[in-house]
Amino acid sequence: MKERTYQNSLGILFALTWGFVILDRQAITFLFTILKDTFHLNNTQTGDIVMVTGLGFVISSLFITPLADRSGLKKVWLVPVIILAGVFSGSTAFAGSLAAMLVVRFLTGFADGPVYPLMTSVLKVQGDPKRFASYIGLIQFSVGLIAAVLGPSLTIQLAERLNWQYAFIFTSLPTVIVGIIIWFVLKETGPSGAGSVKQIPGDTGMRWKDVPGIFKYRNCTLSYIANVLVMVGFWGVISFGTIYWVEEGGLTLGQTGYMTSISGIAGLGWALFIPVLTDRLGRKPSALILTFYIAVSMLIVYMNQGLPAQIAFVLVIGCCGFVSVLYVAIICQESVPPAIAATTTAIGMAIGELFGTTIAPRILGSLGDIYGLRTIFLVGAVSTILAFFISFGITETRKANLEKSEA
Repeated sequence: MKERTYQNSLGILFALTWGFVILDRQAITFLFTILKDTFHLNNTQTGDIVMVTGLGFVISSLFITPLADRSGLKKVWLVPVIILAGVFSGSTAFAGSLAAMLVVRFLTGFADGPVYPLMTSVLKVQGDPKRFASYIGLIQFSVGLIAAVLGPSLTIQLAERLNWQYAFIFTSLPTVIVGIIIWFVLKETGPSGAGSVKQIPGDTGMRWKDVPGIFKYRNCTLSYIANVLVMVGFWGVISFGTIYWVEEGGLTLGQTGYMTSISGIAGLGWALFIPVLTDRLGRKPSALILTFYIAVSMLIVYMNQGLPAQIAFVLVIGCCGFVSVLYVAIICQESVPPAIAATTTAIGMAIGELFGTTIAPRILGSLGDIYGLRTIFLVGAVSTILAFFISFGITETRKANLEKSEA
């Protein structure tokens, strides 16, 4: 019972953490219409802000996470980056120019990078293996509730009633607080010590030569590619969705904020539904069904600005977010030994960030300036249908994972 309580506590704390971290990261996208006027930005420059955040994420994912895996220690790496994620996001309030904004958002992304792979790798070892998909579902539920349901309206209301600086400060405080709480709750993994959790037998820690070998796992390579394709559409919608509906879709900023919040409620449903789907049907069939659905939804938004497009927009965001973690967290971590699990997910997230949030927003912003912002939905539809076809090559991992947990 005591162990189950600890596992549940970790699941809840990590879910809150990722919800707050994503809110910190996405808060700026909710305020782009205000920041564009304040700093006289065009769509390409707003894409640059998203791009540098993603670049920081990529760099830290590729360098900080492997160091944590190699050391065998997770707590001493995880807690500081959580706290710094909140601190740097809050520091956005003090940016007085576009250049300062770019620096602060780079640091925000740098702190964000290792958080998710380290948390999920801890859950993979310290949690119940049979509930791994449920843990991921809980984390995504928190993202939907905090960053999508409450976040858009709360952030916009703070900016309109106070100012945009206060919006960044108040939304970043919970991240710092939950990071401090985790320090006192989380048991350390790796080298033995007071309160530490022993490694899995035979798990001697990651070696640097193990990293290239990750790409020899077919599931990992295919999941990385599919995730990039999903992320292109996802971050295109996240980065420019608010601007699109205000500038081209005929909605006010307030209406767009409420619609985004409704999409967060839909995301809660996805967070409850998709783990059940993946456990019942398997990881591969779920990936095929969901990527096809996302592609169709993106195409509907591209072709229509009325109610069908608004419904498709509301439903697709939460689905995209979960499909991404289905590839890089669930499928990838179930395909490799525990010693390289965090690094495997970090590499997948870093590659997704590099193309999905670092390169794609810059290109999509330019396309939006030339052809209109609805173009991002066409690009998202095409990229996601490619992910659908790639997913046919993935080997199912659910059954193998359960057999390992029962052995």
